[in-house]
Amino acid sequence: MKLNLKPGMAQRPRQVVDKLANAVRRKINLGKFHLRGKPVPLRKGPPEALLGFGRFVANPRRFGGFVSGPALAAAITAEIDPAAGPVLELGPGTGVFTRALLARGVAERDLVLVELDQKLAARLRIAFPQALVLCCKAGSVTAEMLEGRRPAAVVSGLPLLNFPDEEVERIITATFAVCTSDTALYQFTYGPKCPVNKDIRARLGLTAQRTTRIWRNVPPASVYRIIRN
Repeated sequence: MKLNLKPGMAQRPRQVVDKLANAVRRKINLGKFHLRGKPVPLRKGPPEALLGFGRFVANPRRFGGFVSGPALAAAITAEIDPAAGPVLELGPGTGVFTRALLARGVAERDLVLVELDQKLAARLRIAFPQALVLCCKAGSVTAEMLEGRRPAAVVSGLPLLNFPDEEVERIITATFAVCTSDTALYQFTYGPKCPVNKDIRARLGLTAQRTTRIWRNVPPASVYRIIRN
């Protein structure tokens, strides 16, 4: 499988991985690739993992992991009530949590997906045409941008541990400002504590409780429910 990378030329990580993703995608369409001249069948699956990996390599601070596993996706969406109203998702990436929300029974038209990466946002618009996809920073979301929707729940795929406290507080403040009074925000983390630290929670009048720990995820993760006092 040739990537046609020009020798002696430095390429940005995103360019390299995009070439790899495109090459693999072409081979996936053929149903096989060749290893040392022998055809090898490929396991069917979406190329999202490669795309997620590419974004992580290009900007590891913004993309805290490659692609979340199904166990984490099921855990972070477990308490979502499909009948409660719209769901706001921060940092949906390749749509792993989004698909889990749909599996929970959330209507696609009730999804608001906030994704900073333009290429990922474009893919989300194609994959979920009925959802409202906003390509912007999570901390810049306003009520006007939500077009009358008032989220009853928030699912965050943002790697908040990678962000400075000021940015975390800005994101959390903006998020709760556009939601209903009893909205719960579900945030995952690979760390031992809630990624929204106690000082921020105290200033914003929030309470955090860990709902579950997912050992089957790689790496192991926890989910926190964050609500207003």
